[in-house]
Amino acid sequence: MAFEHTGIIIGVNTKDHKDIEVEVQELKSLSESVGIEIMGTHVQNRSSRDPKSYVGTGFIEEVCMMYEEIDYVIVNDEITASQNRRLEDLLDTRIIDRTQVILDIFSLRAESRAGKLQVELAQLEYLVPRLSGQGINLSRLGAGIGTRGPGETKLETDRRHIRTRIKEIKKQLMQVENHRTRYREKRRRNQVTKISLIGYTNAGKSSLFNAMAKSDTYEEDALFATLDSKTRRLKLPSGFECIISDTVGFIQNLPTTLIESFKSTLEEAADSDFIIHVIDNNSEHIGIHYDTVKSLMQSLDMADIPQTVFFNKSDLNAGEHFIPSEPSYFVNKDMGTQVLLGRLETFMTDAFSSYQCRIPAHESQKLYDIKRHTIVTEAVLSDNVYEIKGYSPEGNWVNRILGSTDNE
Repeated sequence: MAFEHTGIIIGVNTKDHKDIEVEVQELKSLSESVGIEIMGTHVQNRSSRDPKSYVGTGFIEEVCMMYEEIDYVIVNDEITASQNRRLEDLLDTRIIDRTQVILDIFSLRAESRAGKLQVELAQLEYLVPRLSGQGINLSRLGAGIGTRGPGETKLETDRRHIRTRIKEIKKQLMQVENHRTRYREKRRRNQVTKISLIGYTNAGKSSLFNAMAKSDTYEEDALFATLDSKTRRLKLPSGFECIISDTVGFIQNLPTTLIESFKSTLEEAADSDFIIHVIDNNSEHIGIHYDTVKSLMQSLDMADIPQTVFFNKSDLNAGEHFIPSEPSYFVNKDMGTQVLLGRLETFMTDAFSSYQCRIPAHESQKLYDIKRHTIVTEAVLSDNVYEIKGYSPEGNWVNRILGSTDNE
C-alpha cells in the first residue's frame, strides 16, 4: 500500500507484557493500516515505565540520533498527557500511542450510525482527561492519525462542548441499545437460535460469515475490517433455521474506552446460544490470540456459552495443530457452504436434546415445521406415518408443533 507518513515505534518491555515482540509487530501492522510506514522499532527493557517520559531519556537520545526526520513516534502502550508532552519536547515530532492508532482504525471502519457514535464516544472519552492543565499539545491535534471523528473542532477551548457531546452520544446510544433489547426479547419469545462468530482481529471471520450466510459483508485482509456487527439468517443442511452474527475482532490490550463504548455491540455476542471462535490457523501466534479472546470472553460473561473453534485458513497451513479445550474443526472459506454449515450443525447437535416423534403423512406442514425448528436426523415413512428422530433446542418445540405429547 502507499504510505502517507513515516514513523517509528518505541516500547517498554516490563513483566506486564506477555510477548513484547508480538505486540510491537501487531502495532506495526495497525500503524501501516492507517498509512504510516514504520521505519524502525525500538524497545527498552525496564522494570517499569518511566513516569515522566515513558522510556529513559538516554534511550530517547539514542533513538533520536538514528533518524533525520519522521512524522510520528508511536508508543506501544497508552500514555498519559504529561508523558506525551515530555516525549514531544524530546523528540520534536508528533507522539501517538497504541490507543490512538486503534481509535483511528475504528473511525475509518465504522459504517453504521451506532458504530460511528461509539467510536466518537471512545475518542472523546480518551481526550477528556488529556485536557487538564496545559493538556496535550493540541496545536498538533488539528488533523492526522489519531484525530479522526471529532474532527478539527477547537477542543482545547470548549471542554463543556465535549462533555455535552458525550452526554448526547450516550443518550443516542441508549436509544440504539433499547432497540437492540426489544429485538433480543422478540427473538427470545420466538425462540430463535443465535450463533455468533468471534475471534482475534483479521482471523477471517467475515470471509467465513460470507461463505456460510451467502452474504456480501465487507471483507479485507486488514485489522478491524469489520467493526459493525452483521446478522443474517441461516438454514443448516437438515433444514434447521437460525441466525448468525459477525462481530468486531478482539485484540491484545484493547483500550478500556473501546470495551466500554462497544459494550452493546459485544453484548450481541454475549446474548448468543452458540459461539464460533475463529482462529487464523496460519498465524504464528495462535496461542496468544486464543488466550486473548478467551480472557475477553471471560470478562464479558461469555465463558458458559457452548463454543466451538473453527481453525480458519487451514488450507494455508495444514501442519499446525493447536489443541483447544473446545470441539474444533479445520475450515476455510472455499470449502463450500454446505460443508461449513454441516460442521456447525454437528457441533450444535451435541448441545441439543434428542427426541423421537410420529407425524401422519397427510400432516406434511408439521414435518416442515419440525425441520425448521429442530435438527432432524432421520425421517422414515412407513404405513403413511413419518417416524422422526432428531435433536431439539430448549423450548419443547416438538410438543408445540405437534400439539400433543406423542414424542420422547
